[in-house]
Parts: sequence; C-alpha cells; structure tokens
Amino acid sequence: MSITKIILLLISFFIWSNNIHAQDTIKLKKKPKVILHSWYPEFKEFPKLKVGESKVLFSVVPEFEKLAIRNNHIDLKTANSDIQIEETEKRNQYVITVHSTNSKYIEFEVWLDLGDEKILIIQNGQWKKITEVYTTKDNRILLDIIKLELKK
Repeated sequence: MSITKIILLLISFFIWSNNIHAQDTIKLKKKPKVILHSWYPEFKEFPKLKVGESKVLFSVVPEFEKLAIRNNHIDLKTANSDIQIEETEKRNQYVITVHSTNSKYIEFEVWLDLGDEKILIIQNGQWKKITEVYTTKDNRILLDIIKLELKK
C-alpha cells in the first residue's frame, strides 16, 4: 500500500468515526416538560393524591417521544418521608402511597438517566451540555420538580 492510500484510509476512518459520534448527540430546543399521569383508578394529568391511598402514576416527556432517550429510566424522588414510591415492572411507572402527612402538596423530583447519550440544550442562543444547565447527580439530571396536590 502506498502512503497516499494509508493517509486516505486514515482520513476516511476519522470522518466516519466523527459521524458516528455526532449521531449520539441529541439537541433539545427547549426545556422538556414532564407530565405525571395517574393510571388507576383514573387516567388524569397531575392527579390529586389522597392520604392513606395508593395511586399508580407514570411519567411522560412529550419532547422525548421521537428521540433515542425516550426509553431512558426516569426516577421519582421525594424528600417527604411520608410518601412511599415503588417502581413497577413497567418502564417509568410507580405506585405512590401517601401515609399521614400535614402537607398540602407533595413535591416529586424527576431524574433522567442520561445513559450514553450526549444531550445539548439551547440556552441564551447557544448550545450547552445539558449537564451544565441542569442539576446533576451521578449520571442523572434533575429534569423537573412537580408538585401534586394532596387531599385529605
């Protein structure tokens, strides 16, 4: 093989590897909106929770529906120790049980596992890594904090 062919082969490999890398980058033009739906016994967005009852909730991020991250794990967390969150076998679905509490609202932190994807979001007209814009912990970002009303 001649030097020219080797150089062309190396350049081709470099261009090919950059194209593969670019396909792993996801660009978001706005902050994703997270919706918590109740599943049972009623299908409703941002349902009211009730003390002493369990409700099946699942998370939906409409902006992710056609993206590679649509199947990434979403984790719900709460600082309220009177709330029990159990993950079900289904992806991004949870059983929420509210024990006795004096709160009027329950706040849920919605954490997205980034996986191997590189995600950029536009901020002030510039593309930035999502980890520079959102709170991060391990390989997760805090997408949103959702407040659900609590009825007694």
